Amino acid sequence: MNLKDWARITRLPNLPTPLADIGLGVSASLAMGLPLNLLATSIAGLASVCLYAAGMVLNDWCDQTEDSKTRPERPIPSGGITSLAAFSVGIALLVTGVSLAAALSFLQIGTSTTSLAVAISLAGMILFYDAWAKHTPLGPLAMGACRGLNVLLGASIQGLQSGPDSVVVWLPAAISTLYIAGVTGFAKTEEITSDSLHLKFATGVITLALAMAATVPLLTSAVYENPKALALPWGLVALLLWILVPKLLRANRQLSPSAVQAAVGWMIALYIPLQTVQACGLIGPQGLAILPLFGIVLLLRRWRWLQST
Repeated sequence: MNLKDWARITRLPNLPTPLADIGLGVSASLAMGLPLNLLATSIAGLASVCLYAAGMVLNDWCDQTEDSKTRPERPIPSGGITSLAAFSVGIALLVTGVSLAAALSFLQIGTSTTSLAVAISLAGMILFYDAWAKHTPLGPLAMGACRGLNVLLGASIQGLQSGPDSVVVWLPAAISTLYIAGVTGFAKTEEITSDSLHLKFATGVITLALAMAATVPLLTSAVYENPKALALPWGLVALLLWILVPKLLRANRQLSPSAVQAAVGWMIALYIPLQTVQACGLIGPQGLAILPLFGIVLLLRRWRWLQST
């Protein structure tokens, strides 16, 4: 067994990113006044990582024929991992993720099927994307929906609430969906000279998601009681824009694979800070607890043999 190949096929450096979704979902629940359940949060986090890894492995399994021609160095075409092993592990991870979500029913009162329903929906969306949608115009939206559902998985620990206050859950999920849909669309033609109109549209979607993130703090009463509470989340949004906008403009101007790939790399890397921004908007400085995941991602990316798309 080649552990390097398994690390590459599961995109090991990116595995902390779904935990940021769970953290954001939990932050939304806390903003609604629901209590923190550390055990349930840990189980949801593990379920999320399993589902993410399953999606990555099954993505390579579905693409193995194409990769054998265009990217023969990938783990399956290169022979590092057999097709059967990839399929078996991918399905096992998918089942494990859903099973862990089902286990949350023992920690929930009155909402025993909520996490399970969200996890099943997420697993279905993963399969939908890997098997078909990624090669269609629906691909970016399907990929974004996976992230939005992952945020809902974190929020579902205490049951998804209804009513006006539930916007603190649904808006962050929508922002996550929109951002990743934009990034996926932006990266669609990163290996060739990109179409200007295509990049402009994707850039607009990404910018809209960042602008919407600035509205998250306005959903809580804390900012109305203390307007200074806006300083942290709005400052972080401004920082994200300061970092990303020049990369997006350069990619739109040059349309070259190198410029587009560089912008995509930054947008993916800054996904955890984006979730941190939203969490801080909901629960204040406590939302910064998500940010160390960003450091872990950066640390893992220092090993170049792990780099893979």
